[in-house]
Amino acid sequence: MNEKKQSLVLLAIFSFAFIAMGVGTITPAIAAIGAAFPTVGFSTLLLVSTIPSLVSIPVAIIGGSIAGKSVKYRTLVLFAALMFTIGGIIPYFLTDFTLILVSRAFFGLGLGLIMPLNTALIFNLIPPEKQANIMGINGVVMNIGGIVLQLLGGVFASVQWNYSFLAHAFGLVTFLITLFFLPEPKKHELPAGTLDEPMQKLKIPASIFGWGIILGIIFILCYPSLTNMSSVLQTIGANSAVAGIVLMFMTVGGMLAGVVFGKIFNTLGRQTLTIGLVFFILSQVLFAFSQSVPLFIIGEALMGIGLTLAMTSINMMAGASVHPSQTPMAMSIIVTGMNLGGFLSGYIYAAVMGAFAITTLRFQYYSGALGFTALLAFFLILFSVKKTAVSDAPPQAPTH
Repeated sequence: MNEKKQSLVLLAIFSFAFIAMGVGTITPAIAAIGAAFPTVGFSTLLLVSTIPSLVSIPVAIIGGSIAGKSVKYRTLVLFAALMFTIGGIIPYFLTDFTLILVSRAFFGLGLGLIMPLNTALIFNLIPPEKQANIMGINGVVMNIGGIVLQLLGGVFASVQWNYSFLAHAFGLVTFLITLFFLPEPKKHELPAGTLDEPMQKLKIPASIFGWGIILGIIFILCYPSLTNMSSVLQTIGANSAVAGIVLMFMTVGGMLAGVVFGKIFNTLGRQTLTIGLVFFILSQVLFAFSQSVPLFIIGEALMGIGLTLAMTSINMMAGASVHPSQTPMAMSIIVTGMNLGGFLSGYIYAAVMGAFAITTLRFQYYSGALGFTALLAFFLILFSVKKTAVSDAPPQAPTH
């Protein structure tokens, strides 16, 4: 692949990454939407935000099982961008809340395919020696897209609640770019010893499910740092506007980590994950004991760094452990773990705090610090045990 063509391929992959965090586009508009539908209860109102995530869970698994096999990558990518755009924009024209929720479900169809396919495309279109660098830059683009879409959603909502949905029109740009510049990844030969079996019968390694569980635990532990931050900041006299600024620094930290991820991973390999967990621990300690906004800002930046290092490391190690034809399914399993962890986090903490009559919201940060410390100890022991059998060099994509 010549340099110009590869640049266009990267443009297509990054344009797809740009909309991957689009689920947060209307978050700033929730209050305005609630004001427009005063008879809708708060828990029902939140379905506008949560339904896409719920729908995306089974969609990710289905998409991962058929991508590059019974359905072409390009077909699924274009379908995802189209559903993101159409399902995202339609509520602008609606006044019935039930129909808005239906359209959000269609939006979830696209959302569920975007992240696993985006990562799978990197493993199938980018040379192995460049994958770590591209994964890092891809994370930066995701964060930039999340910021742009959320800012636009908030600005549009300040005009009128339904205008916030128009920000999803970015999906049309992604659709056009991928239509013209994204090639179909070539089918890879089966590994030796499986030539008589169809690709669909290659088994997903158990480690992939393990990584999905680990990422789910990480999101259970870190989600309160997003959802409850404004409430915690109120206890030290900071308003919602300040909370928005504090939360923005998680994205800033994630972007900084994404820029240098390739160099770190190529040098330290799997130990990049343990470094990410250290940043998580530091963030939770700051959240648990800080009494000033600047310290909360530092905590959010550290958490963003930890999230990028940990999540991207897991994607790299998972992608290196499967055949290229299996990467869509592997990434779908991991993304499903992430989504389930984020969804269950609030319910788990509510159940534990209710059972033990815990009232301080900072309990979630105390437990987060302990949980991430336990994960760090687990991986330090695991990597130490495996050291004699597996080199500390960063894993490379399987040869094919």
